[in-house]
Amino acid sequence: MRQNIILVDDHPLVLKGIKNWIETHSHFEVPLIARTFEECSALEERFGSNFNGREYNRIDNPAQGLNPSDFVAIVDISFKPSVPPGLPSVHEENQGFEIIRSFTAFGIPCIAFSSHDSGGYVERAMSAEIGAKGFVSKTADETILLAAITSVSNGGTYIQAELVTDFIEVRDIAQTFTAKEKSVADAITLYNTNAQVAAALNISEKTVVNYLTILYDKAGVQNKTQFLEKMGRI
Repeated sequence: MRQNIILVDDHPLVLKGIKNWIETHSHFEVPLIARTFEECSALEERFGSNFNGREYNRIDNPAQGLNPSDFVAIVDISFKPSVPPGLPSVHEENQGFEIIRSFTAFGIPCIAFSSHDSGGYVERAMSAEIGAKGFVSKTADETILLAAITSVSNGGTYIQAELVTDFIEVRDIAQTFTAKEKSVADAITLYNTNAQVAAALNISEKTVVNYLTILYDKAGVQNKTQFLEKMGRI
């Protein structure tokens, strides 16, 4: 079982409250926190050092390496850090998805933790592209978060029960997308206009409109805003 927790959230009071509750009510420890995108990057550098020891300091001691196999990360998907160079600003609100993707690549299983808890957000977080192993709403009781930590630390997955029905609905919709439809869905998350999407995918605007019509029909929505909301992309 992984015994250590990384908390990633840009709200100091949330960090302090969750850390104190976990350490008071469980055997898990919270030796690492990250409040900015830069602090997450600093952690990744330490995990990249392949250190095999088991003594951990907080994020303000970057000299010490870390072993990914000892950690589970709890990541707020509504993280609002500064946008890294080259990343479109539309991603700023949900930069937690990128943090989960990056931590997962280091072998650190992540639990998405957010007040944005619609089926679309759960589906996106748990998708193979992002890679979260769990999802818990910030409105949930602390015991549910602890249950998620316990499951994920033991190599399992966990989705808060109240979120499962909407998650399954959106997952089933997403699984009907063809590769080209998915590329358009991904592109409209990044770009504001059909012209920008067309340029990015090297297709015509008319083709973009045709694909959007299909996507909206599959999702049961009428427009781009409704689609992005339902699919957890804004």
